[in-house]
Amino acid sequence: MTKDSVLSSITNKKPIIALDCDGVLLDHHAAFAQIYEKTFGKQLTVVSPNSLFSANMYGVQFTPEEKCQFYAVWDDIAWRTMPMLDGALQACLLLHQVGYELVCVTAMPPAFTEHRLENFRLYGFPIDRVISTDYDRINPSNNPKKQTIEELHPVVFVDDKKRNFKNIQGVHTRFVYIDRQCHDDPEKNENIYYDVKYPSLLAFVNDFLQTKHGQEIAWTERPTSLLLSTS
Repeated sequence: MTKDSVLSSITNKKPIIALDCDGVLLDHHAAFAQIYEKTFGKQLTVVSPNSLFSANMYGVQFTPEEKCQFYAVWDDIAWRTMPMLDGALQACLLLHQVGYELVCVTAMPPAFTEHRLENFRLYGFPIDRVISTDYDRINPSNNPKKQTIEELHPVVFVDDKKRNFKNIQGVHTRFVYIDRQCHDDPEKNENIYYDVKYPSLLAFVNDFLQTKHGQEIAWTERPTSLLLSTS
């Protein structure tokens, strides 16, 4: 029995796996195109497929008026109806079936937390907790999820932005980076620690469950330099 299993049996709580949403569970880029068409009546074409930012992916430059129009529709619809990423639901169901509690930790406006939960329920995700951390408006490079992860103490934390692993202390959480190889990722070349990286949540979960819930994955102690483990 692992230390996490012992702790779980003592506290009568399931071990937690914390999951980012956009880029891990749901498809922000697809939602952007859908809301753009609904707002302006025009279909978008992908011009930069490996872009982190939806506007860059579709080559969109908003005027201030267009931006207000777009995000008014976005706030009304997108947080409730964002499409799933391929394999995300399957991955979550697999983790749920073997006894993990899945908690979504997402850097979105807290006002729309219930909308995001509604979005998960629409597809049948086994996720009943959504924690919205918002962003640091003064210093956007700061890690908005640091405090939440330190309070949750999840077994694993999965995110597609390396920034969200920065400066987390006092936990035994393993950091799983979903690397979408975005050319415009501002943290692309930053020396930020993570344990392993995978191209998708399902790819990680398949390995995780095949290795007795991660017991045989080559987790390491936190080094001072970035570990570049590959799947």
